[in-house]
Amino acid sequence: MATNPTGISIMENIIPPDSLPSPSDAPASPQLPSVPPNTPSPSSSGPPSTPYPTLGQPRFPSSALKHDVTMPDLPEKGEGESEGGQRQSQVSLSASAKSAPLLQKNSRKRGPSESGSGRIDPGTAFPPYDPRFSLSLPSSQALSAAPCQLPLDDNGRKKIVVLGSGDFGLALTTRLVQANYRVAVGSRDPDRSRSKVEAAGGSPLTHAEALRESVVVVLAVPFQHTGSLPLGSLANKIIVDVSNRNPKDRDSSGRSQAEHLQNLIPTARVVKAFNVLSAYTLSRGIRGSKEVPVCSDDSEAKQLVSEIVKDLRLDPTDLGGLHSAREVEEIPFQFFTEWKFGVILSTIIWCLMFIITLFRSQLCSNLENMQKPNFTWDWSGFDGIVRDNVSSSCAGTSITLLALCYLPGVIAAYIQLVRGTKYSAFPLWMDTWLKGRKHIGILMLWNAAIHAILNLSYSMGSVGFYDDTYSWRGPTYVACGGFTLLLAGVLGVASLPSVAASMTWREFSFVQSRVGWLILLLASCHVIFNFWDGLIKNHFACYFLPSMAQLCIMLPLLTLVLKLPLLMPCVDRSLTRIRQGYERVSVNSLTGV
Repeated sequence: MATNPTGISIMENIIPPDSLPSPSDAPASPQLPSVPPNTPSPSSSGPPSTPYPTLGQPRFPSSALKHDVTMPDLPEKGEGESEGGQRQSQVSLSASAKSAPLLQKNSRKRGPSESGSGRIDPGTAFPPYDPRFSLSLPSSQALSAAPCQLPLDDNGRKKIVVLGSGDFGLALTTRLVQANYRVAVGSRDPDRSRSKVEAAGGSPLTHAEALRESVVVVLAVPFQHTGSLPLGSLANKIIVDVSNRNPKDRDSSGRSQAEHLQNLIPTARVVKAFNVLSAYTLSRGIRGSKEVPVCSDDSEAKQLVSEIVKDLRLDPTDLGGLHSAREVEEIPFQFFTEWKFGVILSTIIWCLMFIITLFRSQLCSNLENMQKPNFTWDWSGFDGIVRDNVSSSCAGTSITLLALCYLPGVIAAYIQLVRGTKYSAFPLWMDTWLKGRKHIGILMLWNAAIHAILNLSYSMGSVGFYDDTYSWRGPTYVACGGFTLLLAGVLGVASLPSVAASMTWREFSFVQSRVGWLILLLASCHVIFNFWDGLIKNHFACYFLPSMAQLCIMLPLLTLVLKLPLLMPCVDRSLTRIRQGYERVSVNSLTGV
């Protein structure tokens, strides 16, 4: 079943596709010649070659701007013009008329889903994008980079800004206030949301007023409304993007919403965080995983946001650059992705067992007698379809899934013995099978419990669990079944992350391996003692269908037989050395030494 004593976390399958090493991991480079501060880069229009600044070199130019970047008043919307497009046009006109050297076009290639004006077609996840709306500042006039520390108020509390007074913004404000933060909540209409914001402990302000309070801004507004914010005031801020993107709404470029936001405001430092939490979780208390993925191209901004996550008593997980936000934004929309393989496998096996039981118990007798004269369909066999068919199907599915939990480990052991190393990768189907053993085991326990409940409910109205003709086999098969269910419950409880975390690796390995194989042996004995006569006789129905006992005992016996050679001391010793890191070297590979 489970292979990790700490349980399965939501982050284990998220691997940044092309994450770069951190600066501390990079090899020492030769001393670079000194460069005067604020020297423009030779290729300032293109993206940086690495998301990390060179040692001693600031990420953004440090010269102060003499003009404030403010959003102009908007004229009335023209006929057939959207608010976003009218706002962008007005910003472009105002920029060219008043501060032409301040705003520049940010040249880029348009995606296939964009029109000639730079706007993305409806149905995508992003708000309209206009190159004129991008605040790309020349190095000689750029704002100074925001310091990577939070300002303090008179009482020594850290100051932070939350833009948005919705459910998530208020819930996050409450948690920040509880962590001794002073939160300025920016809202389009502070008077309307004043009572809710003050009840959460925040200070209701307008967007412009709130952005003057701190360098760190949590963007807690729907992403499609990002264009309505004063983006000019967000320049050189540390922006925490908490939005999520439905995978179905991904545009052709595959960019995340955090990357799109960074493209809109190149001088800002965008950090993806808090998107895996919901307003309900923040307000009611986090009872599940406390991991919060954090990713950004700016290491200092990412470190500062990670400290905020820690102040909220959560566990930040560094996922590297901002490109990892593509996977992070899809986490809240995942729906039992780790269970998919186990559920599909269990459903197929159960349906197969049910169909075989249906033919053997109800249909075959009628099909074989259809050629007889005066044939009438016998419906009496369908009376026990729930009692017999469902119970038998759950029993067969349960023992088959139990064998499938331990069969891949046996096959993997033989593969390692043949290859002589543990470092060669398994095939994809084997890797998927090995990772799904925990969920297969839990589904096995579920089917076994249903089988036991149905049998107990049926036996309460009968004479007993077994007939007198069974002699010693009756109580033996019942005892094997009872111990199988009991130990399977212990195995399932030990697989819980909270329980597994309190166990040592030796204890966890003993329960999952030794106890698990004992369960498989007891389950096989349960079937053998109950259907001993039916296993060795020809009980085929409809000329080719075996009995349920014959069908479901084959895979467990095969697994046990394959396990026996691995228990031999010589084989076990070789396998142990391979799993400890030893590799078998062939004679041919030593000829050149």
